[in-house]
Amino acid sequence: MKNIIRKTIAFLTAAVLAVTAAVVPVSAANETIKLPSNEAMSFVDSMGAGWNLGNAFDAANCTWVSNELDYEKAWCGAKTTKELIKTVKDAGFRTIRVPVSYHDHVDSSLNISKAWLARVKEVIDWCLAEDLYVITNVHHDVLKGYYYPSSAEYKTSSNFMKKMWQQISAEFKDYGEKLIFETINEPRLVGTDLEWWYNTNSVPKEAADSLDCINRLNQECVDTIRAAGGNNKTRYILVGGYDTDGTDKGILSSYFKMPTDTVKNRLIADVHFYGIGESAGHKTLDGLYKAFTSKGVPVVLTEYGLNSEGYKYFDNTDAAVNRMTDFASYARARGMSVVFWDNNAGSKGVKGHKLIDRATAKVVCPEIVKAFTTANKPALASDAKTSSAGTSSSTGTSYIKAKASVTKNTVKLSWDKVSGATKYAVYMYRNGKYTCIASKVTANSYTVKKLTAGTKYKFFVRAYVNGKWTKTSQSKVTAATTKK
Repeated sequence: MKNIIRKTIAFLTAAVLAVTAAVVPVSAANETIKLPSNEAMSFVDSMGAGWNLGNAFDAANCTWVSNELDYEKAWCGAKTTKELIKTVKDAGFRTIRVPVSYHDHVDSSLNISKAWLARVKEVIDWCLAEDLYVITNVHHDVLKGYYYPSSAEYKTSSNFMKKMWQQISAEFKDYGEKLIFETINEPRLVGTDLEWWYNTNSVPKEAADSLDCINRLNQECVDTIRAAGGNNKTRYILVGGYDTDGTDKGILSSYFKMPTDTVKNRLIADVHFYGIGESAGHKTLDGLYKAFTSKGVPVVLTEYGLNSEGYKYFDNTDAAVNRMTDFASYARARGMSVVFWDNNAGSKGVKGHKLIDRATAKVVCPEIVKAFTTANKPALASDAKTSSAGTSSSTGTSYIKAKASVTKNTVKLSWDKVSGATKYAVYMYRNGKYTCIASKVTANSYTVKKLTAGTKYKFFVRAYVNGKWTKTSQSKVTAATTKK
């Protein structure tokens, strides 16, 4: 973000939430786009359109603030309320990003203030209670002495990031997969001529060094999160390149490397895009499709707006609707979710990035919100509609209707019988993949035992028909959380 203001469908025609590397054809603008199907791609699809709680917990260097908890309103002018979060959900957003800056809230040993982390946790809890996906990160801490991607500052940066993610991960280790971590926001050489741009045709040595440091720091963040245990072992993590840029300056640079991970399909490419031009937007999204989503690596644009310095959304509603609909639908067709940057700034005649007013918890640009959330809504969820017979209206695939009941340590799955089936197999998600836990089930129910209390599990059922296991007779993924 540059100071306070900068923040800077086609439908999928396949419907099954696949667990294998099948290719799903997508029709968009008279072209066929192929998207590999895996759980990570389906997860990001389900995130739909998102909204940023910008300029709240990410406020930084507010020297005029005496009470650290007032940082939350120092830039945006209002504290977050439950009513605001409910408005976000009711407006059609499925994801909320809660950016957080930490360097103003640590002691000399880099221990995060308990009061600050408790307040962040409170708001994240409100978001999850509304069944929103939540992204949280380390935000405006790209400063010398904390995080600064250069060899000269590497030791300090590594120590700071490890300390932050050790504490954040420990605080949220028991939270489910709807809480997503983002390693760092817009890593760059702050205060230099290379901060927002460098010559990609002849990369300066300082930039090359920074790109290498970002790769190494991203890896250390991922390793730290995984080592924290609990649900962090398989949590989804967003990882970006220089300035969280989506071109060859950032994540498409030949220098960029996605971290290695201990679990498959749990890393998401992290990108920001600001701009009103159609060609620039399409070019960026096409590049991301070619490099990532076409290969089964999901992408989330965690910040999006029509101009990095703000836009007159109130004065140009029709133009905003047209441009944001085009961008969001073009992104969805290429397997990407988009999160609008809202900083609670802007009004009639004044540039900003406000769609929802923080003080009143009211949507102030309803036409834009409706168009944007509709254009980037989940494609799989919207296409995979079933008839009363349980058949997909778009693919003809027959789904087994399954449900779950739980106790503290068990999940009982039950499902409709399939004509001609002689047995069923039950698959459970664990260690980053679905594993068959029972393959000789002759009844239309099965109880999974010895589970951990208060934990979310996912299953699906497949039928054995005419001498073979078939994907055309299987259930959708059933999620169940054991009682505490």
